[in-house]
Amino acid sequence: MIWIRTDANREIGSGHVMRCLAIASALKRAGEQVCFLVSDEEALPLLQVRGQNFRVLHSEYTRLEEEWPVLESLLKEECPRVFLADSYFVTPDYLRRVGKWTAVGYLDDNCISDLPVDILINYNIFAKSALYGNLHKGRLLLGTAYAPLREEFTGVEYRVREKATQVLVTTGGSDKYDLAGKFLEKALAEPGTAGLRYNVVSGAFNVHLERLRTLEKKHENVKIYSNVSNMWELMQENDIAISAGGSTLYELSAVGVPMICFSFVDNQERIVEGFFKNGLTCFGGNYLTQGEKMLDEAVNQLDRLGRDAALRREYSKRQRQTVDGLGAARIAEALLEL
Repeated sequence: MIWIRTDANREIGSGHVMRCLAIASALKRAGEQVCFLVSDEEALPLLQVRGQNFRVLHSEYTRLEEEWPVLESLLKEECPRVFLADSYFVTPDYLRRVGKWTAVGYLDDNCISDLPVDILINYNIFAKSALYGNLHKGRLLLGTAYAPLREEFTGVEYRVREKATQVLVTTGGSDKYDLAGKFLEKALAEPGTAGLRYNVVSGAFNVHLERLRTLEKKHENVKIYSNVSNMWELMQENDIAISAGGSTLYELSAVGVPMICFSFVDNQERIVEGFFKNGLTCFGGNYLTQGEKMLDEAVNQLDRLGRDAALRREYSKRQRQTVDGLGAARIAEALLEL
């Protein structure tokens, strides 16, 4: 049995749980049982719809140290094979305590070099061994070869069409700044982008869904999708994607959808910068530093990319060369080797 400790809610979105679900699926295909440990009930719809085993610790997701008495009791009773943590709120002491009972893995986005774990996974495009120096004593799994995508993102057929007509808009699980709605308003007001069809994915914790539904009723070329179960198929139908930094960029790359990426939280900045510097995407901006100007820049880049089929083909080719969709299987293999 492998335990995965992570969370999802309106504050942090669903990205941590979604990437862990991809790893869990790969582990199950390899014959291993998996159980998720979560702080509260907010993540349960994501887990239940996929038939995933879970336990609720009834703790505060920002204060994991406080759940230790309950967790230690569970570790004593059940002795899982591996404990994989995916949370920005774990501490070295928390992981050290867990490590007394079982092997420990950690999904890292912030290049934390001195965590007491047996295996550390950073699949981000900027992840290099030099960022960790000689401080990390466990095994390192670094780079896009370990991007944990669901099995359906492997080997997807995609064709770059000469004329771009369909645009996928995805802003993460919560979109607390209503960036999807604000972007739509601007794109629909500009002559170069007003005639495109916009397929908008509303995340599980998006509190602005009703506003998006209002825009859908007002504009016949806007379609809102929520609780999407066939994301790869939806991506396949679109000529361009507008996406926030995060796991979705790796999914889009595996499919080969030319994209414009932007950031609106600190931990997305290096991801977006890495994709841009590697010539994989147009840069849509940073909402934290640019505010509304970021939305204007994203619309400008959409107009530019929509007119340039050659650039879309080049982006699509480079993206597929960078992410092959087999990262979850590679992570599962490494965890089972522990």
